[in-house]
Amino acid sequence: MKGSIRETKEERGRSSAEPSDEALVRRVQAGDPAAFELLARRYLRAVHAVAASFVKERADAEDVAQEAFLRALEAIRRFDPARPFAPWLYQIARNVARNRIKWRKRHSTDPVSAVEESLADAGPTPADSVERSELQELLEAAIDELPEQRRTAFRLADVEGYPAVEVARLMGLSAGAVRAHLYHARRGLRARLEHRL
Repeated sequence: MKGSIRETKEERGRSSAEPSDEALVRRVQAGDPAAFELLARRYLRAVHAVAASFVKERADAEDVAQEAFLRALEAIRRFDPARPFAPWLYQIARNVARNRIKWRKRHSTDPVSAVEESLADAGPTPADSVERSELQELLEAAIDELPEQRRTAFRLADVEGYPAVEVARLMGLSAGAVRAHLYHARRGLRARLEHRL
């Protein structure tokens, strides 16, 4: 009975034709690679958003997401399918991102800055591009200053557009806790940006 309640909550927002995470995990554990592909497609945006909440460079976020899925595939045989899959995958992505940050600090390189990237994608005028990149830098710096849970909830909800209930499921938190993180993240960002602007 308890398992069926969990499954119902996890499948909200999906069509009845789509298999549950639990069913897909069991298929992967039985040797079905197509089932893992379905899981990866289902969670790609969310895992990328989690990665982007830790690492600044787009390429790093893509690498973190890819490595998170590879690690999940390697460890999935030991995963209990009765447990929620999304928080487990989210934790793997967080760990991979933290390792990437440590690796970056040890092997510091000179990546292309956000300013150079936005100037390369220049809009109508150079002045507009510089102003837009400065605002983007301010916003990114303010997001980076948020505590980890608030930063991740903000990226998933406000950047990627996930509803609070889905963010809660992905992060393994209650919807109320996610709403609180979002409230404090938005309030903190507003205060930091008003102060800096």
